[in-house]
Amino acid sequence: MHVTRIRAADFRNLTFADVEFDAKRVFLLGDNGQGKTNLLEAAGLLSTFRSFRTNEITPLISEGCTEARVRIDTENAGENFAVEIRLAKGSRKGHVNQTAVTSVAEHLGKFPTIVFCSDDLRLIRGSPSNRRRWIDAAIGSTDANYLSAVRDYQRALEGRNALLKIEQPQEDSIRAFEKAMLPAAILITQLRAKALPEIALTLRETCDKAGFPNKAAEILYKPDTSTESLADTWQKNRGLDIASGTTQRGPHKDDFEILFGGQNAADYASEGQQRLLALALSLGRLKRDARRSSTPPIILADDVLGELDETRQKVFWQEVGDSYQVIATGTTPPPSGSWLTYRVSAGSYHRQ
Repeated sequence: MHVTRIRAADFRNLTFADVEFDAKRVFLLGDNGQGKTNLLEAAGLLSTFRSFRTNEITPLISEGCTEARVRIDTENAGENFAVEIRLAKGSRKGHVNQTAVTSVAEHLGKFPTIVFCSDDLRLIRGSPSNRRRWIDAAIGSTDANYLSAVRDYQRALEGRNALLKIEQPQEDSIRAFEKAMLPAAILITQLRAKALPEIALTLRETCDKAGFPNKAAEILYKPDTSTESLADTWQKNRGLDIASGTTQRGPHKDDFEILFGGQNAADYASEGQQRLLALALSLGRLKRDARRSSTPPIILADDVLGELDETRQKVFWQEVGDSYQVIATGTTPPPSGSWLTYRVSAGSYHRQ
């Protein structure tokens, strides 16, 4: 699949942008704050109509406007598609070739994208919520059942938490929400346990090729509660949960740890090693997605290689290969190779 053109109106700082992508590798070059990432973010809406930078809609709409509009033209196996997204407060609407998308689950996997960005360092040294959000996106991008399970679990969890906050909540009502949470929670935990080792294979391979053969990288899944004990844990914790007003145990508290040389990478890996590990995680997702989908994903790389030396940059591009379209951003010119380059300034894009 290739993006051939992006048009955006009233999206972030883009009053109007119309950019052609008639190349396999496209580079958006410019100073910080000019709109490079904004166009990349618009491209990322292609997959699930959601931003890779925020869960909120309001920041995506230009100040003083009520709606943001994005159209992304793509080509895949000789077929052309126009994906249109309209974003308003509390509303996301998508159309493909003028036909409304009524279910994101049905849209899933048809227009895959994978994002590599500098914020990925938060996967190594950030909070568990960053890693949960990442693994949900990594699995959910190709698995509608997982996406549905996350949605169902979150809705039931919010219902249980709302009950816990009222005076003298009825335990029968709490149990009803736990019953709704349980099958979704089990599926989430099982699929996370299966996906992380698959991603870890690429993590290890990339680190080895980057010159760290004795620093084997690994991913350690840390489920908050085993699937066998979830129901008992919620029952035993009801008193504590009522006292705190929130559900303290479950998949919404899961985490995973990245090990480097057998130790926690957040504490023992250098800045450069952590950056490489973050990129290798996304490469692992890329390869996993490619095995699971007949449509090659588009790679969106947001200023990710600046802190890596030439050897590690070369390894990154070798691992990416030539099978995917890459849209990248940076403040310095792109690496060697054939790139269509746009100079970006104040939300305007000028072909070089």
